[in-house]
Amino acid sequence: MRVDGRTLDEATLVGLRQVTAWVDPAVQLWNESLLDNLEYGNREAHARLPETLVCADLGEVLERLPGGLQCVLGENGGLVSGGEGQRVRLGRALQRERPRLVLLDEPLRGLDRDTRARLLARVRERWRGSTLLCVTHDIAAAVGFDRVLVVAEGRIVEDRLCADMSPETAPHPPGCCGPRRSFMARCGVTRAGGG
Repeated sequence: MRVDGRTLDEATLVGLRQVTAWVDPAVQLWNESLLDNLEYGNREAHARLPETLVCADLGEVLERLPGGLQCVLGENGGLVSGGEGQRVRLGRALQRERPRLVLLDEPLRGLDRDTRARLLARVRERWRGSTLLCVTHDIAAAVGFDRVLVVAEGRIVEDRLCADMSPETAPHPPGCCGPRRSFMARCGVTRAGGG
């Protein structure tokens, strides 16, 4: 495997990790303070913390936790709900300064549709100069990206620029969605950005 024309060896991998932000529901929350969880791997990013708290929608969480930023979250983040934990994970990634690559794997799972849309808009604005790769089952979130790949059974079954997608034009695998119905149409998407 090659990245930027270089073989993905140990040195390249170390360098790639330094310019990558990653949000994943499986990323560990530590039995440490909220502050330590947000700054994990980014101790030098303290100046970005106020902006991160707003961008990740952590204000209410901060107010609710006894001790605020110094509150220990408990084993596996036991003091926060699943959606709050996801926002803490998002906040941790937002602490990265100008990442070149942002990996979003179900980044907003456990949050309601309006909150997901609001946070995704903030994330896209914050990381507008980065390459964003978002893995999601939320088709409404997917159509906001420049390019959408639909994967089924380990294969890419749709590959479209978002602006080109509609139920009439999006491809579909034989037998998957019926005649003239793409995955996008089956999910109720009638035009790019719709849902």
